[in-house]
Amino acid sequence: MAITTEAAVLRAVGEPLSIEAIEIHPPADGEVILKMGAAGICGSDRRVIEGTYPVEPPVVCGHEGAGVVVEVGPGVQSLEVGDTVVQMFKGPCGTCRNCLRGLKTFCPTAMDVSGRLRDGTYRMFDQSGAAVGTHIGLGSFARHTVTPERHLVKIPDGVEPAVAALVSCGVSTGVGAAVNVAGVQPGDAVMVLGIGGVGAAAVMGAALAGAERIVAVDINADKLALAPGYGATDVVDASAADVADAVGELTGGWGVDAVLLAPDKVRSEHYETAIACLGAGGMVVQVGGTAHGMESIPISPNLLLAQKSIVGTTFGGPDPARDVVRWIDLHLAGRLPLEKLITQRYPLEEINTGFSDLVAGRNIRGVVEMGRAMK
Repeated sequence: MAITTEAAVLRAVGEPLSIEAIEIHPPADGEVILKMGAAGICGSDRRVIEGTYPVEPPVVCGHEGAGVVVEVGPGVQSLEVGDTVVQMFKGPCGTCRNCLRGLKTFCPTAMDVSGRLRDGTYRMFDQSGAAVGTHIGLGSFARHTVTPERHLVKIPDGVEPAVAALVSCGVSTGVGAAVNVAGVQPGDAVMVLGIGGVGAAAVMGAALAGAERIVAVDINADKLALAPGYGATDVVDASAADVADAVGELTGGWGVDAVLLAPDKVRSEHYETAIACLGAGGMVVQVGGTAHGMESIPISPNLLLAQKSIVGTTFGGPDPARDVVRWIDLHLAGRLPLEKLITQRYPLEEINTGFSDLVAGRNIRGVVEMGRAMK
C-alpha cells in the first residue's frame, strides 16, 4: 500500500525547495521505507540545489539522515521494522575489488544522479502522478523515504535523531579525516581550516585522537568562539592575522603535524597556507570540495621534500558502515559530544531558511527535525 507523506522537492536547479505531499509506492527488492527522524543541512546539498553537483529535478534531496524502518521489501536481510538506522550516501556492494580490499567508501557502484533507484525506476510520485527522484537513493528531506538496504546502518535505539543524522555524513567525514586519514596521534599538533559542520567534527576527531594542540582557523568570529567547545586549544582569525605566522608562533616554529582543509570550498590560497603551516613529515588532508575552476594544486613539488604529503578523503575513511557505528558508540560513551555541533533546528517547512542560514555562515550544522522523535 502506498504511503502519503511530505517532502522538500527540488523542482528546478537554483530554486527554493517546495514542500509538497508525495506518494511513496511499496519498496522493491532490497529496499526499505523509513520514517525519518532528522536530516542535516550539508554544504553538499547546497551544491546539488545550485547545480554544481549533477541532479535531475524533480527530486527529493538530502543525504544526511536517520530514521526508523517502517516497511521492508523482499530480499532485505539485515533490517526489520522498528530498527533505527543511519543513511549512507555510499552503499558498497561488498564484492568488487575495492570492497574486498577494505576500501568500501570507494566502491564504484554509485547511485544514478537521475534520482532513479537501483532497478532504474522510481518510488516517489507527486500529486499529479509524475515521478519524483530520490537523490543518490536517499531523499532525506522527507518525512518518509525509500532507501536501499545497502545504504543503511543499524544503530542502537535511543540516539537523538539529530545527532544520528549528522553521523551519516558530516561527523563521519570530519572525525574520520582526523582519526583515519591524517592518523592524528597523542601529542600531535593539528590545524583545522574551516569550522563548519565538517571542520568542527574534525576538531572533535583530533581531540579524540589525543592531539596536544588543535588550532582552529576561520574568518567567522562566531564559529571561532564555538571552536574551544569542540576541543580547539587555539583559534586564529584568518581575516585579521597571517595564519602561517600565527601557527609558527603557537608551535615554536615547528609547524603542525596535520592540516585538515575543511572550508566551504577549498581554494588555491588554502593549500599555500596549509603547506606553510605544516611541519616536516606532516600531512595535508583535503576534506572539502574545491572552488569552481580550481583544477590543480598551486604548490611547488620542492615544498614537499621535507616529507610533507597531500591526500584527499571522501567520507573520512575506507569503511563507512564500520565508522558510523564507531562514532555512535563513542558518542554514547561520552567521548564525542556530537550534540554540540547542532546550532539550529528547523521544521521541514522552514528548510529553505536553514539553507539561507548555511549560506550566511550562521550555523555550524543546521538540522531539519521531522516531528516525533525516534524510539
